Amino acid sequence: MLPAAPQALIAGLAAGTVFSFSALTALAPATGSRPAAEASTQLALTGLGGLLGGVAGLVAVRRRHPGDAAEASAPARGRRELVVSRKHPETPEITSFELRPLDGQPLPAFQPGQFLTVELMIPGQAKPVLRTYSLSDWPAGPGLPDHYRLSIKREAAPAGSDLPAGLASSFLHDHVQQGARLRVLPPAGTFVLDTTVHTPIALISNGVGITPMLAMLKAALAQPRPQPIWFIHGCRDSRFHAFREEVQALAQQHADRLHVHVAYSRPQPGDDGLFQSRGRVDGALIQRLVGASAQYYLCGSAGFMDDLIQHLRHSGVEDGAIRFERFSRPTPSAREAPVPACQVRFARSNRLATWGAAQAEQSLLELAEAEGLRPPFACRAGVCGTCATRVLNGSVSYAAKPAAVVPKGSALICIGQPGSDQLSLDL
Repeated sequence: MLPAAPQALIAGLAAGTVFSFSALTALAPATGSRPAAEASTQLALTGLGGLLGGVAGLVAVRRRHPGDAAEASAPARGRRELVVSRKHPETPEITSFELRPLDGQPLPAFQPGQFLTVELMIPGQAKPVLRTYSLSDWPAGPGLPDHYRLSIKREAAPAGSDLPAGLASSFLHDHVQQGARLRVLPPAGTFVLDTTVHTPIALISNGVGITPMLAMLKAALAQPRPQPIWFIHGCRDSRFHAFREEVQALAQQHADRLHVHVAYSRPQPGDDGLFQSRGRVDGALIQRLVGASAQYYLCGSAGFMDDLIQHLRHSGVEDGAIRFERFSRPTPSAREAPVPACQVRFARSNRLATWGAAQAEQSLLELAEAEGLRPPFACRAGVCGTCATRVLNGSVSYAAKPAAVVPKGSALICIGQPGSDQLSLDL
């Protein structure tokens, strides 16, 4: 069966042609032969009637099916298919994937620090698996980027999830090769470099947290007004030191303003000269190196982040000068449950579930999954906004402030819990 728009076009053309021909026939003289010019005029009017009927049919179907006309030209919710133009291992854990457009059209611009949401069709999974990965590169010159780069660590199972260990990252590492196609959503995220501030910048990371920092570093170095930049990174040893040569090259090109410091927690024989200090990146090291007011950008593991944020605050750094992104769920803060119990209604699925304070760490996403529902999600940390769901009745409480922008009337169910004893969600 044809889609609604082609059906309406054909029906409209036919109806317009028949109507025009019938009307002209009825109005024509009953006797005598018609001049050739008159016959040509009637033929033209018949064609015009068919054309007008076709247009009317399309207008009617667009009023009845407003989404049909856009379906063929726009991918669902901004998704776009890109090709893996290069796959390159950075460390035994991290692999980079360069993505380029298939259609030759430019890629959307992004801000340094943002991420892509990738939609993966993994065998054995009933629905696409969505994950977010930071963009680890920045365009070398002005204009739109000609590629995106994602640098992805092979991960264990996310905390609090029943997913198999490394489901998405293992699939990417093991099965996605050069030439493969990936569907992605446009760049997003609020953890971005503020290029309007000209004070010193401290980019601090550990492990795979280096990925957004590398995009921020390149963007900061491209700014017309130079400012001192500290790039501080911690990892285990040289085998797990991602982008070492890339950062070294930048440090040589910008020796007057870029200060690089790498700490190895367990250096191996032969690592001498590849790092600046032994141990972990901590507050004392940051205070010794930076030693002045700066804008601090932090990204890494949960414990690393919590320790540094606490130290910076105790050192008098204002919250507005500390920006951070976690690659895992925020450490839960000690607090009372927002409500002792709640009846949660999933309206579209016509399901009713009970949330109780005995499971005070259970998110609304986990409650929905326990009921057999499969809401879209990616980060499970309130960062990407993929899980935003309309709240039909009641309220939602958060243990930690969402990093993503939450649409009005919606809530992020991956970190949300009931804030009222009755709650209805559009799921």
